[in-house]
Amino acid sequence: MTSQDIPAAMRLIELEGWNQTERDWTRYLRFEPEGCFVAVRAERLCGTTIAQRYGTALGWIGMVLVDPEYRGQGIGSRLLEQGLAFLDRQGIETVKLDSTPEAHSLYRGKGFADEYEIERWGGSAAPEARIGLPPMESQDIGRVCAYDAMVFGADRTRLLTALWQEAPEYTAVIYSGPDVAGYYFGRAGLRARYLGPWVAGGDRELAAQLLAAFLVRAAGERVFVDICAQNIDAGSILEAIGFSRLRRLTRMYRGPNRNPGRPSVICGIAGPELG
Repeated sequence: MTSQDIPAAMRLIELEGWNQTERDWTRYLRFEPEGCFVAVRAERLCGTTIAQRYGTALGWIGMVLVDPEYRGQGIGSRLLEQGLAFLDRQGIETVKLDSTPEAHSLYRGKGFADEYEIERWGGSAAPEARIGLPPMESQDIGRVCAYDAMVFGADRTRLLTALWQEAPEYTAVIYSGPDVAGYYFGRAGLRARYLGPWVAGGDRELAAQLLAAFLVRAAGERVFVDICAQNIDAGSILEAIGFSRLRRLTRMYRGPNRNPGRPSVICGIAGPELG
């Protein structure tokens, strides 16, 4: 994949009804130019996938898209194999992805096992109270990334720094003394503002406070958030403000999964294509 492929890749996004933007594709290419792949038939881009690395232990597969006119021909399988081969060449021992129900059998056939469920929720950003938090500043990023590595199970400094640089107004952190207690990142999507990652350390009140602060920033806009089903608070917090469950995904892994992180304290993930 190259930057010249982005308009055609966006056509697939629109056909599928996904939320990613040209900025997302540009970020994928900047991070892993040799890990982004396209399928082309008769000079027409008909499929995509990306393979991203988080440090040396974890790789992520995302954006497995195939034009509806070309499905059933093994294109998605071949794209997945290209992404996995890229990560294998880098010596990545564990690979993860978030699977739709339709693709679940494909990934099982490639050696992936289920880890836990992800639920997409959506609603309107109509905060009842004007509760705001200041955006993260440069001195916050290192501390947030260190905490995030513990809860996610791998180092996402490159990703989180980029999300902050792209949209600092959609970030915030809360401290308990000198320690990070919770944080969120967000971004504008094609169809909605996206909240994630949203992490509150298992504290329901803090999770609700962070969500309220994000909704102030996104006031009047539609919002998507993909929650980790192992978190006992996120769904009920969203339901209480009128959000509804839109779809389910399954987080899957291939390899030893030696560092699963702490999914029970993650309210919202960074995105199905990001982890």
